[in-house]
Amino acid sequence: MFRRLVSLPFVAVRRLRWTIGSWSKASDREYHDHLYQAQDYDPFRLDYPGYVTIRRFADHADALMPASGTVLDVGCGPGEITCELARRHPALSFVGIDHSEQAIQRARRNAERLGLTNIRFAVSDAEALPPEDRYGLVTMFDAFHHLEHPRTFLDWLRARTTRCVLIEPAGTKTGRWARELDLDWLLMDLANIRDRLEAACGEAMRTSDAVPDAAKTGERQPASDRGEGAVERRYALEDFERFFAGWQLRVTGTVAGFDAYPPQPFAQGGLRPLNGDVAYALICATEDLLQQRDRDGAAKHWVIAATSEAGVLQPRLPSTAAIDAREAPPRRVASAFDVRYERYDGPTRVAVGLPFRATIEIRNAGWSEWRSDGDPPVRASYHWLNVDYQIWEFDGVRTDLPHPVGPSDGCRVFLTVTPPAEPGDYILAIDLVQEGVTWFSQAGIPWHTVEILVSPPLSASPPADAAV
Repeated sequence: MFRRLVSLPFVAVRRLRWTIGSWSKASDREYHDHLYQAQDYDPFRLDYPGYVTIRRFADHADALMPASGTVLDVGCGPGEITCELARRHPALSFVGIDHSEQAIQRARRNAERLGLTNIRFAVSDAEALPPEDRYGLVTMFDAFHHLEHPRTFLDWLRARTTRCVLIEPAGTKTGRWARELDLDWLLMDLANIRDRLEAACGEAMRTSDAVPDAAKTGERQPASDRGEGAVERRYALEDFERFFAGWQLRVTGTVAGFDAYPPQPFAQGGLRPLNGDVAYALICATEDLLQQRDRDGAAKHWVIAATSEAGVLQPRLPSTAAIDAREAPPRRVASAFDVRYERYDGPTRVAVGLPFRATIEIRNAGWSEWRSDGDPPVRASYHWLNVDYQIWEFDGVRTDLPHPVGPSDGCRVFLTVTPPAEPGDYILAIDLVQEGVTWFSQAGIPWHTVEILVSPPLSASPPADAAV
């Protein structure tokens, strides 16, 4: 055995965390149905930043592809990685299953988009698998941690395949997500370089990013979007040793699997395809270097490759020692959206239904001039958050900047703010927006927050002849 089994105290803490969480199959299905309902885009373009992850996760699965037979992808979601693998391996058959009807609809559209004939998708519970079928390989991309009964699933797995590839969030003994090495800044910084190069070439900002986003409608979101949806379980390396006891097990870290994309991830043209290829090449080279230094175990996702066949892979478990942050000081490439909020002056207690005025001093810390009379214009606005910092109301009233604001320049903006329609404690999140392009917060710049108490409406004055 590579390591000792997880100690009982850690297991108890982890089980308690999972027990008190709000996860259920129903909430998980609702969450993912809502997530995929309004989305429909081509994920296989070089200029789409998510294609970096699709390509890299498919690379990791390639190592265990069988010579023939069927590959089953459990919890396939919209089938993007499944379709990428089917395109690469036309001689194999692929099946993708997911319990979200919306996800499967998108998966079928993705297969049609690529003209694939060696793949099919079906709505099915990951823990209600067929008792008789056999598979050359079973894959799960970011899905194993949703299983309610992982040991039962693994018993099924052992009887139906000799090869398995999971890509899972790196976990700790207490069930948390270990994010020691998080390179999510990579896509953002490369996009900032791309935008500046395009601006130097006279390429205008694109305003064609038309994929719907429910959070931009200004409506209150379902509970799942306010932090009450699926709770995901995290497993430590010792867990995977136990799960795959008797199998050859190889675990490597991957820095692909990004939580945040640059602004306008679906826009096309310009330097975007080249930018996507550069990002992919950097990810591949970085992962190779991390493995050479045995530092890949600190990555926030692990590739768990397991087989009961002899001689198919070289067993390995990486070190999970934390990387000293002093070795990699945080840096950012300047963007067109870098803003510094310097001073807020306004009320912290307001009444329902009564708009109020406030001022915010801002400074342009980026390289592009901001103009409210520009094309596209830059304006000040805000969002309302609840006390858990989840979106309550997204779109606030717009306010023009008082004058053009060049790099290193500043100004004072006089905001008009409309309070939420319900009394309570809220967070006013002041933000800038380049209309049709992005909110500055979505470009990686934190909004400026102010705690605001919204009181019930002021009571009407009593009639003049009312008794005192």
